[in-house]
Amino acid sequence: MTTTLALAARLRALPDDELVAALRHRSVRRSGISDFFDLAEALLDGESVQRALVALDRTRLATLIVLGRAGPLEVREVAVALDREPATAGATEQQAAAALDALSGLLLAHPADGDPEDADPADGRTPRYGTYDAVSARLIAWPDAGLPSPDELLRTAPPPALAPVPDTERRFTDRLAADRAFEAVVAVSELLAELGREGARELQRGGLALPAVKRLSEALAVDADAVPTVLSVASRAGLVAVEAGQWLPAEPAAAWLHASTPDRWRALAGAWLGALPDDLRALVADRSRAEWGDSLREHVGWLYPAAADEARARVDAHLRDAEWLGITAHGAPSGPGTVLVEEGPEASADALAPAFPAEVRQVYLQHDLTMISPGPLAPDLEARLRTMADLESRALASTFRFSPASVDRAITAGETAATIREFLSGISLTGLPQPLDYLITDVTERHGRVRVRTVDEGEARTAVRSSDTTLLRTIEVDQSLSSLRLTPARADVLHSRFPRDVVFWALSDARYPVVAEDENGEPVTLRRQRYAHPQTAPTRDQDRELVERLRAVDAAVTDDTAEQWLARQLDQAVRARQPVVVEVAMPDGSVVDLVLEPTGVGGGRLRGRDRSADIERTLPLSSVKAVRPL
Repeated sequence: MTTTLALAARLRALPDDELVAALRHRSVRRSGISDFFDLAEALLDGESVQRALVALDRTRLATLIVLGRAGPLEVREVAVALDREPATAGATEQQAAAALDALSGLLLAHPADGDPEDADPADGRTPRYGTYDAVSARLIAWPDAGLPSPDELLRTAPPPALAPVPDTERRFTDRLAADRAFEAVVAVSELLAELGREGARELQRGGLALPAVKRLSEALAVDADAVPTVLSVASRAGLVAVEAGQWLPAEPAAAWLHASTPDRWRALAGAWLGALPDDLRALVADRSRAEWGDSLREHVGWLYPAAADEARARVDAHLRDAEWLGITAHGAPSGPGTVLVEEGPEASADALAPAFPAEVRQVYLQHDLTMISPGPLAPDLEARLRTMADLESRALASTFRFSPASVDRAITAGETAATIREFLSGISLTGLPQPLDYLITDVTERHGRVRVRTVDEGEARTAVRSSDTTLLRTIEVDQSLSSLRLTPARADVLHSRFPRDVVFWALSDARYPVVAEDENGEPVTLRRQRYAHPQTAPTRDQDRELVERLRAVDAAVTDDTAEQWLARQLDQAVRARQPVVVEVAMPDGSVVDLVLEPTGVGGGRLRGRDRSADIERTLPLSSVKAVRPL
């Protein structure tokens, strides 16, 4: 029997870090816990035990059942017992040891011989484990809650794995998966571009605001239902993050956008693989050449008998992203998907690279101010092209369009008419069309008609100046700029109480030909920082605080509190009718161990039956130096 007394003594002896780690995985009440006995009682409370058991897989549940029926057992004995049952047939000592280690860390299994690390197989000391009575009792009561009985847990064999996907089907799977992989890379690229232009609002309850979903759906050319998947994949890869309630690109996005298509996919697929829980990763590795879909869901439902629906939902989320990334197609792993789980992201990207369309560095410039790319543009070219043209349609042959606003945006970012012409002429297969050349000249001449600089005039912090008073009046009454609180100062000047950079980017977004100036009136190039830098708010570590508080109570030990600790131990033993080893100080100064079954504590005395001598003993509590579970 392993009861509260044994757990309380174990909690008291555990290192702080191990105890904190265990509490983080257990749901316990914290109110009313003043010592390790209270904590032990909270951990063995029926609801706390139930929440811990529900999350366990069948192997760990079977291990607890075996320990409850025949424990304490050595690792080898546990493996033998598991191997006899259909649910865990073929269990090895390594698997049994892993299960016992996990259960011990969750405070559901109890090292019967102290610290297992102290055991030494060379001298015959191998670790033995038992489980707590409350844990066994809860498992026995599972049928009353509509959950499998211990016998059902042990006797239900796992569903059979499916046969490997035939080579004839794999060819079609690989072709479809390659298309999806390319589309996934394109969608994430467009997501980063759109979020860089304008962030997407995250609701307090989670999920994107509906207007943001619609906007991103149009920009990415995907269904609205696919937007959360794209965002999930990009977030998992560290490419986007939430800052101040807005989804924005994260700093790694810049390097990702300049990488090749296979390298971009490798980052996305590697993040998917890295996010797989250990249990699911082992399952997909075992089925790396067989179908995952329904077979995987069925196996996960069997593996987590007390939380089958939640486990299937968790699997569905990972499988959804795998399907979208081209790791699978119609539920079967693609060739690169198989390589991904067997060899890793690098080898998988190498296997997929030949299926991607070749990148191009030459384009067709049209007289209608459009540019057609006959294939995926090289990342460095696309990144620069996006500063001066807007994407009109994305496919293997993408179309970009030049406009006064897009060219003005490039000049605002530091380009000049000469650098734009040089860049476009260098990549064009059709030269520089005359309409585009005129557009560049016209925008360059008009650029800077509106200038903003920092001022310090009363409440005004920024001045907006233009010799074109008609344009200035248009800016003043523009409703999209009403938040700037622009007020006339002179005929050619407006004032705002907002900083220069805020005013500049508001005017730029509204597509006015604006230039920022320094204090000397010289033009300066401003860089808009669109990267998210989320700051995690410090949170209280309640588990560590609890452990530190209990240690402080334990450290302030006096003769009275030491006697109270002994009394609590003995009281628990009386209530559980649990035999204990009592260390008793004898009159001659020696200390002897007596194995007693305590029957009562009171009046400063301990009464119990000495099992060795088969007599009743009454001992003064002042002579009892220590108590430990038998």
